[in-house]
Amino acid sequence: MVTNQTRRSLLKAALLGAAYPLVGCATSPEKPGSPKLLGCAITGRDKFKVVVADEHGMPIRQLALPARGHGVASNAKYRHAVAFGRRPGTFFQVFDYQTGESIKLHPAEKNRHFYGHGVFSNDHQWLFATEGERGTSRGIIGVYDVLAGYKKVAEFTDFGLGPHEVIIMKDNTLVVGVGGVHTDGRKPLNIETMKPSLSYLNANGFLIDSVGLPDHKLSIRHLAHDGDNTVLCGQQYRGTPDTAPALVAMHQRGRGLLSLKAEPEQWARFNHYIASIAATKDWILATSPRGNCYGIWSKHTQELVELSPLPDASGVVVQGEQFKISSGAGGVVSQSEPRHKTTLQSRVQWDNHWSVIV
Repeated sequence: MVTNQTRRSLLKAALLGAAYPLVGCATSPEKPGSPKLLGCAITGRDKFKVVVADEHGMPIRQLALPARGHGVASNAKYRHAVAFGRRPGTFFQVFDYQTGESIKLHPAEKNRHFYGHGVFSNDHQWLFATEGERGTSRGIIGVYDVLAGYKKVAEFTDFGLGPHEVIIMKDNTLVVGVGGVHTDGRKPLNIETMKPSLSYLNANGFLIDSVGLPDHKLSIRHLAHDGDNTVLCGQQYRGTPDTAPALVAMHQRGRGLLSLKAEPEQWARFNHYIASIAATKDWILATSPRGNCYGIWSKHTQELVELSPLPDASGVVVQGEQFKISSGAGGVVSQSEPRHKTTLQSRVQWDNHWSVIV
């Protein structure tokens, strides 16, 4: 078994160029540009930061976090960004991504924890965060007022246990990846009875649609949308180790979840876990740090068209029609379509997810 310390040692070696050679490299820019990307990073043993990077993934500034971070949300109107603590998270950190200055370190309430993700409303006035009730894992979307200093003003509930990621659609509908898992810390307690779902909430927090997958051990976790009406979801499989089910699905309201296609041995490469997902009008890309790889599917045929190795493949976002993919070994891959890519070395041990500033 590879321990977290062993994994981090390998990644440190990769950052120093001693392992994981990356092919198709391009020359790194001499000076970073303006802030375009946000992500959490590991900077040493039990040392964590949130990093502001330019469009190439080159770091501009960093802010220390009290514990390991996970997802980051951005608010371009106020130049705010929020880094969420990894589940069961005890904080979210609000900061100015132009200056790197801390605005507020917001602790979780006594009987709550954060799941590591959140999103701003389309009008920039509200922050929605996935939360859980300690002891029950009852799912909550916390609603925070930006102009009131991120004061919690409401909670949306009654959609299931263990919400992980939340995104917002153009019509202000919230979409929640409900993992369905009751946990004690990070230990799952209800694998045999878990009920994951892809759930839709209206602007008032009421459940308006919910769909699931046939296998209830496919925990729905990470989400994206294509800029229009299609939602993509990546799963974590909590069933038998020798089974390799489909881990990525797409959905449009009023229809069932449609699983993307790959051979069982290809799904096995993802090691039962999808970390980040993004889509353009033609392609869908999903990463797996546990599988040290990422896959690209045709959005039109749902067929896997590329499966590429990438050490600790972590975040992915779309800039224009180009994917930007981060690696815990410091690599930043730019790819607009299958088999056409360049890689830069950022020398940042990127962790989990990226967010693009728009």
